[in-house]
Amino acid sequence: MTEIAQPQDAGAEQTLLRLSIAVTLGLGALGLVAGLAIGSRSILFDGFYSIVDVAMTSLALIVSKLLTRDGSRRFQFGYWHFEPIVAALNGTILTLSSIYAFFDAVSLLMQGGHRVEFGPAALYAIISCAVCLVMAVRMRRAGEALNSDLLRVDARGFLIGGAVSLALLVSFLGAMALERTTHASLSPYVDPVVLATVILVLAPLPIMTVIRGVKEIFLVAPKDLDEEVRRVLEAANARHGFAGFTSYVAKTGRARFIDAYFIVPPGFAATRIEVFDQIRDKIAAELEEAETPLWLNISFTADRKWA
Repeated sequence: MTEIAQPQDAGAEQTLLRLSIAVTLGLGALGLVAGLAIGSRSILFDGFYSIVDVAMTSLALIVSKLLTRDGSRRFQFGYWHFEPIVAALNGTILTLSSIYAFFDAVSLLMQGGHRVEFGPAALYAIISCAVCLVMAVRMRRAGEALNSDLLRVDARGFLIGGAVSLALLVSFLGAMALERTTHASLSPYVDPVVLATVILVLAPLPIMTVIRGVKEIFLVAPKDLDEEVRRVLEAANARHGFAGFTSYVAKTGRARFIDAYFIVPPGFAATRIEVFDQIRDKIAAELEEAETPLWLNISFTADRKWA
């Protein structure tokens, strides 16, 4: 059995998550203060969204620290299963927040729109949008480099926040332009219309995060991992003349779990345990991926009921 390797850059992941918490907390506080001062419910929601995201990122930081530890007697397979739980929870809260924002926008439309101080509101939107998009790019690149689902989820949160801020900016600028035309009466509707549109466009992002997290929580076998494992095992089965094999795969967070059983035919030539260890070593080398933890268990039996 190959044990799961610990991430080499856990410290870098945790540092980035702390940076994310600080930046998001600052944006949330700015949004709440600006929303109250300007009288914009959209900006208030943006600030509230950021504060909720702080709580989720703080939880992700705790999980990141857990992933650097070895398993305990209570969690003997390690703490990898916490990663998809956090991702699913994060996605769920973002989805619910988006649904709330959408119905809030619809409510504003039914009430005849909402007037705000568009100049200061546009300045807030520019600052928030710029910070969110810069952080989204940085977290996305770091998530790919460190193979961290936690950073990828955090990047999606910043991307959604940046897009919402961009929508607010467009609506505020559009409303300012309308107020200088004969269609000034339409300006109160710009904000809720653009906000509702952005929510509809971006809603699939957190929903997909929830779906992926739930699949990993329930140990749904990833199709690509299952196909890769079966390809490697079929080659080993043919190479060594076994009578067949069975395999079981799952992915939890960034960790892959693989159980494989080879059926040894009667009169099999290999009798020394070292021969089976060599077969295991070759299969493990073919399945290993850089920076991707792997729990691999390969067994050999002459009785199919044990496979």
